[in-house]
Amino acid sequence: MAEETRSEFHRFWRAVLALSVVTICALPGVARAWQFDTGIPDLTVQWDNTVRYNLGIRAEDCDPNICGNGKGAGDVTAHQSDSKFAKAGDIVQNRIDLVSELNVIYKNDTGVRVSGTGWYDFAYAGGPSGDPFFLSQGINAFPNNKYTSYIDRWNNGPSGQLLDAFAFTKFNIGSVPISVKLGQHEIYWGESLFCFVCGVAYNQGPVDIRKAMTDPGAQAQELFLPRPQISFSAALPYNLTLAGQYFFDWQASHLPDGGTYFGPADFFTLGGGTVVPILGVPTNFVGKQNPDHQTGDFGIALKWHPEWLDGTAGFYYREYTTTFPQMVIDGVSNGVLNVGLNYNAPRERMFAFSLSKQIAGISFGSDLTYRTNAELSAYPFANVIQQNLSGADWIPRGDVFTAVANMVAFVGKTPIFDSATFTAEVNYAGLQKVTHDPYSLYYGLAQNCGSDGVATHHGCPTRNAVGIAVQFMPIWYGVGPGMNLSMPLFVGVGLSGNSPVMFGDNQGQGSYSIGLSLDIQQQYTVSLKYNGFLALHSNDSLGAASFSNSSLGKYWDRNWVSLTLEGKF
Repeated sequence: MAEETRSEFHRFWRAVLALSVVTICALPGVARAWQFDTGIPDLTVQWDNTVRYNLGIRAEDCDPNICGNGKGAGDVTAHQSDSKFAKAGDIVQNRIDLVSELNVIYKNDTGVRVSGTGWYDFAYAGGPSGDPFFLSQGINAFPNNKYTSYIDRWNNGPSGQLLDAFAFTKFNIGSVPISVKLGQHEIYWGESLFCFVCGVAYNQGPVDIRKAMTDPGAQAQELFLPRPQISFSAALPYNLTLAGQYFFDWQASHLPDGGTYFGPADFFTLGGGTVVPILGVPTNFVGKQNPDHQTGDFGIALKWHPEWLDGTAGFYYREYTTTFPQMVIDGVSNGVLNVGLNYNAPRERMFAFSLSKQIAGISFGSDLTYRTNAELSAYPFANVIQQNLSGADWIPRGDVFTAVANMVAFVGKTPIFDSATFTAEVNYAGLQKVTHDPYSLYYGLAQNCGSDGVATHHGCPTRNAVGIAVQFMPIWYGVGPGMNLSMPLFVGVGLSGNSPVMFGDNQGQGSYSIGLSLDIQQQYTVSLKYNGFLALHSNDSLGAASFSNSSLGKYWDRNWVSLTLEGKF
């Protein structure tokens, strides 16, 4: 997107955001959707808006082994992220969001859909913070102690993002009904509920990991972002459905930025422009480096739902480019070392199977995938210059098997609650073999990452890993006029090993939440949640060398409380 276009887009969303706030305040009883009378038979135009306010409050003081004590005892890689809001009670989120959706549909089968989101977070109106001792020694990831424009855009705003922008239609070829979508949209295959790297949908689109961090228990499909593509679905005879997609563009997954409350490392940001203070030489972090191949990813699916099965079996083949990065040293310019996020791995191939079925009133789902040419984690800051490497030949790859199985059960009225849902999911990832690692850069257990048991606690990928996620949500109806109350409880944690799949589960690492949510007339929602992190991490004696067994960063002290107010208009 050209800079001028982006600027106009941001100004547009600022105006829409301000207008929506005024509308909500002035017209609290407005209908949940705007239906326009077009005067044209069979033409429907509907505009929906959701406005959400989030207030987040830190639950405990920052660990001095991360934030420091003014004497150099903190963590040089994370002190600015964790110190941004260092004390219990500090406001870590003070944010208003707008999601706007426009649907134009003719005869229920042809039309366009456009949606977007805008935001502003008052909590990030200032710049980054940090330990005074480190800052006095020049250990600062941010030039002039200011956020980069990228970090400011995605965390402070006001700013916005286009989501859906596609046209769709339905038609018949002979007796076969076919539906087609063209433009930016999201397709999610498979049955995985919580694990976004375990199932058929792995890398089917970029993942909003920022949202995953701020919303424990969010289902995987909610985290996937739309991507420019053409997709189709055809209802064939013999209870078969054929579907496919072809991508016109590539986008990286959205990752939390350094210097923010959920920043994994102070210098870490897709936008670059920060400084890496831990390598002992002047080092620039240049951010995201796009892959050479940004078009051509595709997938094909065949679903079979015979009567005797009383369920649906799916068979899939996909070729895709990873949306998750490798951190590499990317050369020297003017005496300064450059470090970046490399996405230039060759396409992976996936052969997959899914099954969904109801048994005794319980919904069961499962995905099995076998991935060849799968990208494996390289040793951090893999030095492609010293190794005299080029292109993507240096990236370690292998064959990986993953499996996920889940269940959703509905519980009827009891003396304690009116109804409830229980959802549980187990996932597995196993490295079958390393097929390409000519420079021994794979950051696996017993290869670049040590062979003792402690290495597992350092986050080293192991050959096998198992994780689990459980959600229980009791509901009470009619607690007030048009009001229903629910209590979502969630925990997700790695049980054994560290996943060889990027952003998979790590042993002892996870998150949990407990909350209350009040639904008012199916239009307004008020939610209060306590959000926590589970972590294996170092003891206090390690100080600045503190580590976490995590796919991202050091979150063991970043529990927080969130209050959400949401209205649909």
